[in-house]
This record gives sequence, structure tokens and C-alpha cells, in this order.
Amino acid sequence: MLAMIARVNRLQAQEIEPQPGETIYGIVEFDGARVYVGPDFAYRVLGELRLNTSVVVLGRRGDFIYSWDGRQWLQIDFQGDTGWVYARLIRTSIPFNNIPPTGRPLPRNDDGRVPEDFDLTDNVCDGWSGAFTQTGDFMAGDLAITVTYPPLAGANAYSVIVIAPSGARTAHDSTTTTAVIELDHLGVIEIGTYTWRVAPYWTNSTYRYEWQQVCLLQTGGYFQVPGGRQPRPTRDPYFYYYRTPMPTLTPPPFVP
Repeated sequence: MLAMIARVNRLQAQEIEPQPGETIYGIVEFDGARVYVGPDFAYRVLGELRLNTSVVVLGRRGDFIYSWDGRQWLQIDFQGDTGWVYARLIRTSIPFNNIPPTGRPLPRNDDGRVPEDFDLTDNVCDGWSGAFTQTGDFMAGDLAITVTYPPLAGANAYSVIVIAPSGARTAHDSTTTTAVIELDHLGVIEIGTYTWRVAPYWTNSTYRYEWQQVCLLQTGGYFQVPGGRQPRPTRDPYFYYYRTPMPTLTPPPFVP
């Protein structure tokens, strides 16, 4: 039954896609709906919205499957700035899942609390800005490209995702704001432009699959590689090949 409901939701979402430049609207369905600075109940409250207030929707966090479970949020225009409202409280002009994603959930400790490394007085990811650079050129014969990206306060790991022209991806992880993309670690070599994107993470575990992504990927740059190399067997283009060694993380001390 749940699978059927989820399928119906997907089909309905496919029927109403936002057009480029289209304004998405919402109507507040609950009086006193709270507006937060970020997409999480742990953030600071900015204010409240009255019943039947019309708002402009800028983005979303999470996906709607078959019920509202606290993980779905809407980014709105609020008093000349932006704010976030729990999505259950607003009826939108297009299906929730068709709204462009603009937010991520906050990481949590083993006790369910947000790590103290993060300042929740403002949206954490609004502070992730700065220069993205790359040095090296595979086309000139270099065997590695070094990339840099801005730090995010509170993050203790980063992953550089290299996307081949076909969509195949490789992950290059680091605990600093510098990562090295080695030519031999790209696997499939395709003709065309490669894109590298970066996401910050927080973790208190040494296991890669337990890393918690803090912000959406940001595009850092592009590069090309010389052809004539042996391709890797075809796989799912969204399968991540973790070709770089896993960085060693020192878990923070447990704070009850």
C-alpha cells in the first residue's frame, strides 16, 4: 500500500514541473506557523505567519514519500530575507518534490543533538562561501589536479565529487580544504568535460558511510583529460567510486 502511494506521488509530481523563472507560491494553512533561519527545528525562530498568508517559495529540503515526518521544509521569502517553514504548514502551487532543493538537514550526534561546532543563530550553509581553485592540467601531462574550496564552520570532512560526461562519479575525500584528483583514480576516461563539485560533512565516526552531509554540493570547476585509456566496465552512472584512501578522522570526545 505504501509503495502504491509513493508511486502515485511520483506520477503526480511528474505532471507539474516548474517552468524556468516561474514563481512558486504557498498558502499558510496553520495560524502561527513558525519561520526559522534554517531548515531544522533546532534553528533560531525568525517570526510567525498568519493563517492564509501568501508566501513565495524559494526551495525545499527533503522529499515527500507518503507522509510528513519532520524532514520536509520550505524555504520562503520572509520580510525581505529568506526563512524556512515546516512544509506540512504550507500548501504549495506545485507538488513538494518538484520544488528545487536548496537545503540539507543538520547533522546529529549519537544522542540526537546538533554538534556544538555549529552556530544555529543563522543558516549554517549561508556561511559556506569563498573561492574555489584548481591547479594542474591533465591535458598538459599532469597526473594530478589539486583543488581547494572554502571551509565551513563545524564541518570536519569534505568530499570532492568528480562527474564524468556520462554522469559516472568518483569521490575524492579530505579532512582539509584541499583535495587531490589523480588521473589514475578517475577510472573511466571519457571525451568531454568533467565537473568537480564539493560537499562538506560532519562525522564522529571513522566509517565513511556514517558521514553526514551538511550542505548541498557546490560546483568548483571543470577540466578535461586525454583520451586513449582503458575504460572501466559500465555501471550505474550514480554509483560513487571511492578511489582515494579514506581520510583518518579522530572522533571528538563524547559529551553527554
